[in-house]
Amino acid sequence: MASFPRLAAIGLLALTVQPAHAAQEPANPPQPNPALADPVLANPAPTFNVPLDPPLPDAVRAMIDAAFASGANDDVEAVARFARMTHPRNVGEIDAMLAFYRSGHPPIVPPDPVRNMLAAAIASGKDADVEAVAKLAMDTHPHDAAEIEARLVAYRAERQRLKDEAAAAARAKLAAAKIWENWKGEGQIGASQSSGNTKSAGLSAGVALSRQGIDWTHKLRAQADYQRTNGRTSVERYLVELEPQYRINDRAFGFGFGRWEHDRILGYDTRWNISGGLGYKVIDGKAITLSLKGGPAWRQTDFISGISDSELTALGGLDFGWQLSPTLRLTQVASTIIGEANSSTNSLTALNAKLTGALSARIAYSAQIDTSPPPGIESVDTQTRFTLVYGF
Repeated sequence: MASFPRLAAIGLLALTVQPAHAAQEPANPPQPNPALADPVLANPAPTFNVPLDPPLPDAVRAMIDAAFASGANDDVEAVARFARMTHPRNVGEIDAMLAFYRSGHPPIVPPDPVRNMLAAAIASGKDADVEAVAKLAMDTHPHDAAEIEARLVAYRAERQRLKDEAAAAARAKLAAAKIWENWKGEGQIGASQSSGNTKSAGLSAGVALSRQGIDWTHKLRAQADYQRTNGRTSVERYLVELEPQYRINDRAFGFGFGRWEHDRILGYDTRWNISGGLGYKVIDGKAITLSLKGGPAWRQTDFISGISDSELTALGGLDFGWQLSPTLRLTQVASTIIGEANSSTNSLTALNAKLTGALSARIAYSAQIDTSPPPGIESVDTQTRFTLVYGF
């Protein structure tokens, strides 16, 4: 009986404590905010164990390595294609091996004769060759005509750009040049000697200079001829000419002209001719050129007899050039001064043959005609010269 009360007290205590503990927890605990919940943690995805691809068999790998070692691209592609077909689960590994091989062995592009021929013509920089090769290529490969035409158009544009740049640079250089710069010219010298019934010795020398500017062109020529025959002076002629020209347009130009002459054999000690006027390039080609000019002139002549004469005259002249071949050039320079008392004509015809480099041989025929020479003087005086010419 004594233990029953103790058991009853323990049971009563248990009943009392249990409701108190239950009262500390809410009947409906708070739920988390769905918007703040991690979807992965809230709804974890199911996981599966994926089996790995089997390794590439050693025999297949050895076959691919052997194809790589051969260096034959066709064999490599064939072996790789066969390996993919027989081992589809190892395609990724096979492609990786093939990509590594290709990085060090780029495919060889087969030669294209037509494109190579056109590329060689373009590299030469010769417009005529490029045009001819391109036309032939388009005629024989019409399916590639559009591509060939595009390359030809690009070549023409590049050539024109280079020409324009070169012309602009040359013009700038000419504009900055001093008057004593950019002169070009040639010097000539010849000698003759004969013995026997007639003893003679002669010397001929000359120089011709020219300077091409943007608008101005200057020409300077000097010539000296001297010869003694049987102890007497038979030829004694000296001449200096200066001619500036001003470019009006591509064809027309204005000019000034001055000439000093000394020829005692023709009866005068000095003769001055000064003129100016207009000129025109009738022909202005690469092989043939022809210019005509004319204008008023003034002439002063001091004869060896002591008489002097001056008069207002008119001048007409021509300048002709013909490149017969790469080594032969024919030139003709002539001028006529028409006066009331006397008219005179100077003509020089020359044939140049290039020998080597800047050295040429020249045969020249000059004639001087006076309609009213001094008494005892022939009206026509001619001379033939054989000289060596050096260009500079």
